[in-house]
Amino acid sequence: MAGGPLAQEIPCFECLGEGVVSRATRLHEGVEDDQYECERGHTFGVDYRRGPATEATWPLTPEQVAEVEALAPGRTS
Repeated sequence: MAGGPLAQEIPCFECLGEGVVSRATRLHEGVEDDQYECERGHTFGVDYRRGPATEATWPLTPEQVAEVEALAPGRTS
């Protein structure tokens, strides 16, 4: 039960780095880490050794989406 039930879906960290919001779904729940794949095909792991998620991380709030879009690479304003 690495990330727990609140971590079934999370934002894709690779997409966030590109300024894109996409959902990643857990493929495997491990003892200390979980494996995810996003809608765009990125796969990655998340380390939950400090404990499972304590609040839902998906969907992002409109404010969080605006922050991601504002930090998108190549954005001029």
